[in-house]
Amino acid sequence: MQKNLILAVVLSSLVYIGWYSYIEKKAPPPEQQAAQQALEAKKTAPSAAQAAAPAARPGDDAQLLKEAQELLAEANADAADLAKPPKRVEASKLMAVVEAGKARYTFFVPNATLASAVYQGPVAPVELVADPTRGFFHSSLAGKFALKSKTGRSVEFTAQQGPLLITKRFTFDPDNGINFIQISAVNTSGRTQVLPAWELTVGPGLSTVKSELKENKDLLKADYTFYQEGRKHPTLQEIEDEPAEHDWIWAGLNNRYFLAALVAGPDFKGTRPLRRLEKVGEIEKTPSLVIPVPALELKPGETRNWDSTFYLGPKDYSLLKKLGMGLDRSVDFGFFAPLAKLANSSVVYFREVTGNYGLAIIILSVIIQIILTPLSFKSYKAMAVMKKIQPEMQSIQKRYKDDPKRMNQEIMDLYKRHGTNPLGGCLPMLLQIPVFFALFTALRNSWDLHGAPFYFWIKDLSAKDPFYVLPLVMGGIMFLQQHLSPQTSDPAQAAMMKWMPVIFTFMFLTFPSGLVLYWLINSTWGFAQSMYLQKKMG
Repeated sequence: MQKNLILAVVLSSLVYIGWYSYIEKKAPPPEQQAAQQALEAKKTAPSAAQAAAPAARPGDDAQLLKEAQELLAEANADAADLAKPPKRVEASKLMAVVEAGKARYTFFVPNATLASAVYQGPVAPVELVADPTRGFFHSSLAGKFALKSKTGRSVEFTAQQGPLLITKRFTFDPDNGINFIQISAVNTSGRTQVLPAWELTVGPGLSTVKSELKENKDLLKADYTFYQEGRKHPTLQEIEDEPAEHDWIWAGLNNRYFLAALVAGPDFKGTRPLRRLEKVGEIEKTPSLVIPVPALELKPGETRNWDSTFYLGPKDYSLLKKLGMGLDRSVDFGFFAPLAKLANSSVVYFREVTGNYGLAIIILSVIIQIILTPLSFKSYKAMAVMKKIQPEMQSIQKRYKDDPKRMNQEIMDLYKRHGTNPLGGCLPMLLQIPVFFALFTALRNSWDLHGAPFYFWIKDLSAKDPFYVLPLVMGGIMFLQQHLSPQTSDPAQAAMMKWMPVIFTFMFLTFPSGLVLYWLINSTWGFAQSMYLQKKMG
């Protein structure tokens, strides 16, 4: 890439991406992640059982609650290895485990909540439930639940709320796609009964892979989608201080790599999801997604169901696109979304051809540079001409310094004589900025790159280079390229260009290896291009 592009990208992107360079993701090697995750789970597990204890009635056996505490700790500890069955969990009256596809779901029976959801990621198993003390899909309906049945991938709980029988049923998809949840209330009495208003909660929080935990608290959002007039696709909107303003399609929590989304079935029509901030562990203001359900009357023998579906898993764009319902809108492709989606699809396609995401990134980078080569040639030529006429321009500026109008006229005549203009070196290269940002966003947020190896020491293209080889080589090539490019006569710009390789090197030290590989290929191409043009144009 030519120096004007580098300058333009830096000035435009320091706010956009610069903060990533200050987030040091001190992720342990993959072989240590499972052990550390199990250790942290053991630390948090006791609080889960303690929080569940108040739901017990005074006559409950304290020994059972103690057993629940131990079992939940064991279940979370066993999450580090999905091939290892949880100890005694199946036999417990207080725990229920369902396995489906790449995930293991552990329920705490007295609350009928999902206390643990372990997804088998490409690097290591990931615990998605950030706070087992509450668990996912907690309902504020009164009563202590009991396990009614557990068959295959389904589990059903029941609780008695006076004359009302409350049932919660979960069914999980074998391919970790769309799952089913049903909550029902039956009036078992001979008189009309009122079911008080209640809430269904997704969260609080949504955990993620070990390498992203540090920044997860800043990325975690409560979102929902709705159909906006005049738009073909659903609109994604964050829920902040006010409840959702529109009829929602799905609402949930999402971070960089994962999504927990509840789809609005007909029974939830008219409800308005809202965000609630809570404390999870040491993290303040962790969002929860709350679905408020109004009170209603049930006639004798009447049953009322609240059926819905939900998704809990990685933000795999191709999978979410296939599942529909606008779930793919949760993947953040940034301001230049159409270009970013095209880049993402291209990387996936080239990966299918080559069998390696690193090679796919290299191929895509080369194709982009070939397409943009005419712009690079034009920019280099314009910069060379501007360099050549610089002495004459300075002479005009000195001669007519007291007559700005005449000075501008003489400079414009100078440009015409040499067939150039001051924007000739910058404007063509500025057109590459959308491409850069699109690729940056696509590669930064791509679940496909998580755990995808390249060659040699690069075992995960979504993680930083453990030995910093790629960013250091990239910085060296940028340094050589900067010396080959026509130098500007502006002292401030010249100083900035001198430090640009150093700035970029430090920025990219903690960037994902896939991003660094992309910029390394671009820098190498630009360096070779500069050598060729310098030889051709003298």
